Amino acid sequence: MNKLIFLIGICWSSGSCSQSSISTEGNPLKNVIDTLQSRTQSRPDMLQIDVLTASPDKYKFVLENDHLRVIEYTLKPGEKDNPHTHRAKTSYVISGGTFRVYPENKETFEYVEVQGVTEWSDRTSKHYVENVGNTTITLLLTEIKSAR
Repeated sequence: MNKLIFLIGICWSSGSCSQSSISTEGNPLKNVIDTLQSRTQSRPDMLQIDVLTASPDKYKFVLENDHLRVIEYTLKPGEKDNPHTHRAKTSYVISGGTFRVYPENKETFEYVEVQGVTEWSDRTSKHYVENVGNTTITLLLTEIKSAR
């Protein structure tokens, strides 16, 4: 399912999908699109802190349209980014390593990113990340703005 969501994001970003090419009636894809739509609705209880504004030296704008935004994220060993939030998104690990995540009002934890893995995550609350490994971590993030 993670790869399907990632492929939907790539399809939207390339402009190769149209409403007529994705039929959702009687199709399991309808459930994925409905889920994306419900997860990307604005929540007034969650303040958004844009990663491009918070850490412009770590996040590089790649592409944006009405449906999604694609961002490349790079964090060298020992570096930290600044506090930020995320919209619902997929992430593709270009080069992996170990993060330490500092969520606001929650316990710090470590997370290992493995090269080639694609994951889905819902919106995340305010946090910042530190690269505690020996390798540069690079991710391709596809933020979902809306679903058709």
